[in-house]
Amino acid sequence: MTYNARFRPLFAALTLALLAAPYAADAQTTTQPAAPAQAAPVPAQSIPVVIGILDTEAVVLGSNAGKSLSQQANAQLKALQDATQKQEDALIAKLKALDTQRRANPPQISDADYAQQRQALVAADDKLRSDFDKNKEALDQRVEKARQSLLQAATKVIQDIAKARGLTLILARTSAPLFPETWNITPDVVARLNKALPSIKL
Repeated sequence: MTYNARFRPLFAALTLALLAAPYAADAQTTTQPAAPAQAAPVPAQSIPVVIGILDTEAVVLGSNAGKSLSQQANAQLKALQDATQKQEDALIAKLKALDTQRRANPPQISDADYAQQRQALVAADDKLRSDFDKNKEALDQRVEKARQSLLQAATKVIQDIAKARGLTLILARTSAPLFPETWNITPDVVARLNKALPSIKL
């Protein structure tokens, strides 16, 4: 599995984090007066609905930073897999050579030496797999840290756009099969994110 598929949870996280983004931005810049006791609820009709549509997958994978992160992560994962496979192949070759010595007539290795060397090869294989898991986990952690940086940068960009356009509601592209193109803020988000965060280095 490549890291492209691993970005899927980020799409959902980005969408959830941004649904209330315009209100969060307003709360930081506007001083709200204390509400009087037993104040009547504000009618929903008094809040203008200005909608923006956001394709979070296009933002994450279509931005320069998202592409850079995906390419680096996949390249490092492949390098780790290739290096591990090379060592695995070497151990298999040694095991085959050991078996050949044992099956020779007469055998070229004693049972005791065969057992000892085979046990050593099995232990080396176990360590190789353990090292791979540790390195893979470390890579996953670096990718996750970079993904969070991307999420934070994207959130800030979308909040700025929402405030500039006066948006009060942002919908995920997947939940809006039909909408006017003027509602689509995705290209603007990608363009601004490319400037704010041109790349991410693992």
